[in-house]
Amino acid sequence: MTINQVKTFFRHPFWSDWRTIAFVYLLMPIIVAMQKWGSYHDTYQIYKSVYVNTLQQLSLYDFYPYLHGDCNHYGPVFFYVIAPFAMLPDDVGASLWLFFLVATFYLAVHYMPLERWQKVFMFWFCAHEVLTPLFVEQYDLAMAASYLLMFACIERRKPVWAAFFIVVNIFIKLYGIMGLALFFFVEDKRKFVLACLGWAALCFVAPMLVSSPEYVVQQYVEWYHSLVAKNAQNLAEAFNTTNTSLLGIPRKISGNLEYSDLWLIVPGILLFLTPFRRIDQYRHVAFRYAMLASITMFVTLFSTGTESYGYIAPMTGFVVWYTTAPWQRGRWDLVLLVYAFIFTSLCTSDVLFPRFIWKQLIEPYALKALPTTIVWGYLIYEMNTRNYDYRIRR
Repeated sequence: MTINQVKTFFRHPFWSDWRTIAFVYLLMPIIVAMQKWGSYHDTYQIYKSVYVNTLQQLSLYDFYPYLHGDCNHYGPVFFYVIAPFAMLPDDVGASLWLFFLVATFYLAVHYMPLERWQKVFMFWFCAHEVLTPLFVEQYDLAMAASYLLMFACIERRKPVWAAFFIVVNIFIKLYGIMGLALFFFVEDKRKFVLACLGWAALCFVAPMLVSSPEYVVQQYVEWYHSLVAKNAQNLAEAFNTTNTSLLGIPRKISGNLEYSDLWLIVPGILLFLTPFRRIDQYRHVAFRYAMLASITMFVTLFSTGTESYGYIAPMTGFVVWYTTAPWQRGRWDLVLLVYAFIFTSLCTSDVLFPRFIWKQLIEPYALKALPTTIVWGYLIYEMNTRNYDYRIRR
């Protein structure tokens, strides 16, 4: 199947009709909410604790009994994200939270400056993986949406809004810092930098409006220590459900907990940076799309906090990598895309994938990260060797 055949398939009226897609994406949070109604929402309770504890000026990062041995790892500004839902009864608030996550992703894909068939492809390709963070109420779905929005705002020459999505997500989960890699593609860099500084000041001060300056400063200090402790925990527990990343593969396979991850992180950073030397390619939108795909994969591969439900971001990256290249994708590119789809998304399904393979092989050894590793490595090779000018079809 060539890229033209893929285009033809996703231009079929049934698949490409926005009503069909909207119905499917509306149905997903409804189904999850119905299954969870009346049950205990562990993740949602952690998120809600940010709202409750901020108002009471209690630590945001302590292990409270009602959080069942876990604690919050999100920044103080997350108060404003969760507040509209936390003020409601738990079942109602948690259900609306699911709708918010899906709506954020849905609107982000729509706002991307992609062709219609590419958006349709992304919606269907990512549909199953969208369900994964939904079932555990995780913010990762909105985080994936934020990468798309950062890029879309830059391409649409809206640097202030691009800065907003980058800075807000830095103050929520730190991962947004990867959006700064798009700085080189910003047309009005001065306006972008000033906007980043302005949004950063606002994000820092905003929680003080409902608490106090002393309290907020102390929470930022505690946030730092909680992230350090969480990273240490992820490294110390080789066979926990976290560190489902490239960093986790050798650690989980070998069981060796004594070495430093820097031997993987440093080469990874250097590889990520190598395409930036090709300044002549910056003007090609296909190259910029490739950089977006690289960001979505890198942030997942090189974080010890990555869990299996955090792969919605690289799933969008797979679509961007495959559909935006200016050259004709070949058979092996399609094989790689299908492999990535099966062993990144479908592998977590009880219905569509043999459960014993997931439980005994893929999950224990973080092999869900392997397809993303392969695609990312291939993408870096392409970005360093191919010409992304649409006028040159090779």
